[in-house]
Amino acid sequence: MTKPKASLKSSLRKTVIGAYRARGKGKSNLWLVTSIKTNQDWILPSDRQLVHWIYYLETNQDVIDFDLAPEPILSHDDNEVRSTELDAIVNLKNKHQEWHEVKAGKGKDDVTNRSQFLAQAAASSKNQASYLRFDDDDLKSKVKVSMRWLKPISFASAIKGQEHLQCRIALVMHLKNLKSGNIRQILDLMTEYDSDVVVGLISRLAIEGIINVDLNKCTFGLLSPWEYHG
Repeated sequence: MTKPKASLKSSLRKTVIGAYRARGKGKSNLWLVTSIKTNQDWILPSDRQLVHWIYYLETNQDVIDFDLAPEPILSHDDNEVRSTELDAIVNLKNKHQEWHEVKAGKGKDDVTNRSQFLAQAAASSKNQASYLRFDDDDLKSKVKVSMRWLKPISFASAIKGQEHLQCRIALVMHLKNLKSGNIRQILDLMTEYDSDVVVGLISRLAIEGIINVDLNKCTFGLLSPWEYHG
């Protein structure tokens, strides 16, 4: 008898369970996120990874795309060959590539980590990429603004796979004409469209880098300021 194929929901459940068990003895949170920038879902194994993904990848307008599950790489130091699972391989608009690792604690200057850091830096340089390590010093100051981005990311995720072409054309036209403003002004100009769709498209355009939405001083809402970049 032919074994029935697993459903998408069943496969996703197994993937999440596998990622959960892979944490070993760790008790960190597990996050299932939808990336507009890469048009796919990712599983993030910790809160640190979540902040890194939001601030340095998904909402970073210098980033075109990224891979959060790259194949392990080999690096060499004076003593041994190392195999490292990078947390992200990142492609930038300037066509440069970055290799990212997210580490717990504040260990950048720890001598015990220096050998590994030098080995990874050498391996990335060989591949014409930059090696960046993010620890708590880098991430702590980005937590507040990253949490503010969860709301627009959710609006954008809600219309994943939907073009809403007519609404997008009208939206971009208003953004070009105004050049800057707040979200309420845009909604007042687009009353013929579903407001959730409009906000979802605004969020998508912000992630794509077509507009800049400043969430450094306030949460995402009707008075959130934006600027058109084109």
